[in-house]
Amino acid sequence: MKQLIRIFLALTFNASFLMVCSSAHAATHHYVVTNDDNPSANSVSVYEVTGASLTHLSTVPTGGTGIGGEYFGQVDQAIAQDGGSTCLFAADAGSSDIVAMTEISSAPYLQVVSNYVSPDGDSGTYLGIGIVISGGYLYANYTGTPSIGVWQIDPGCTLDYVTHLTGASGINGGAIDGMMPTPNGDYLVVAYGDGSVGSYAIHQGNISPLGQEIIAGSNVGAGAYAGAVVISSNGKWAIFGDYSSSNYTQLDVARIGSNGALAPTTTYGGTGSLGTGVDSNGIQLSPDNRFLYVVDSLSGQETTVAFNSSSGVISYPNGCLTSLNGFNTNWAYASQVAVAVPSGSGLGLYISEGFGIADSYIALLQVNGSTGCATEAPGSPFVDAAWTGMESITPYSQ
Repeated sequence: MKQLIRIFLALTFNASFLMVCSSAHAATHHYVVTNDDNPSANSVSVYEVTGASLTHLSTVPTGGTGIGGEYFGQVDQAIAQDGGSTCLFAADAGSSDIVAMTEISSAPYLQVVSNYVSPDGDSGTYLGIGIVISGGYLYANYTGTPSIGVWQIDPGCTLDYVTHLTGASGINGGAIDGMMPTPNGDYLVVAYGDGSVGSYAIHQGNISPLGQEIIAGSNVGAGAYAGAVVISSNGKWAIFGDYSSSNYTQLDVARIGSNGALAPTTTYGGTGSLGTGVDSNGIQLSPDNRFLYVVDSLSGQETTVAFNSSSGVISYPNGCLTSLNGFNTNWAYASQVAVAVPSGSGLGLYISEGFGIADSYIALLQVNGSTGCATEAPGSPFVDAAWTGMESITPYSQ
């Protein structure tokens, strides 16, 4: 009887996940791309959602090298549209370059355009290179220098170097961990790996610092450091996932002023009020901004909290805590989370998992649109055999 129940649940998950994706986005295909960060020969891997599974399409060498592991919350790749083309930009932290790729219609589905090295010697060999795109420009956080490089995205998925800003470190000297541009494209909000956060003015390839502050979460429990950052779609709030090796799920929220400066942060959780996951380093907002999905890296779990985009308040009304399959068996650390569909609750989640025995993995979870609680798909996680330390995942749909 128990086996029949398990089969029934698996079939129900498959049917509901496939039905929701296909009915809401009938002609749309959903993909997730990984930056494998292989220190010998780096690559990116492409997967497509088929039903409630991930199907590996290709693994494409970047022509550079990774460093085998970076900040958990640092996203080291980004996708942009160049007219009718899809461009992928991925960091090779070990060789300190950015590879530009363009999508092609047949296997291996991605083709290298070129590798770009900063002419000013910006380096990512310390803890990687974070990448975001805004207003036709690519902003690269080089942790080894530390500096922020600015590149213009040109036709054919090519890059043209514009400038760089040196001294891009936090109040206590930490390199940038996570970063994200505001929806209006005027500001870049960052989290440093030293307990501080800050923001920069960006516009048409220019960049200048606006201010910095220590997060309130550094005074909670055993202390915490800001990791990943996301920004509400109304541009009012910056939310930081806090790293702590002992505190429970913990987040910091700061209002973004009209001039791009951050107001003092407010801390939520850290003592169990947002559940008992440990190390909230990877975060992602649902497209409708009702939920915040949190990767609890050190406990191998995913926590969903509620977010009020009007007040900036975070709460935990539904007790959503999901233990991820394979933790401490196939993999040791979960890093980042991304939504499967760019609308509503996101319908599903991808979570990167690595630093296990031989491979990395991508978990696929279905999201309850009413509560935000997540359930892992039967057969998940799915293997990324390119390198054991994969962390960055980027979704796209077309």
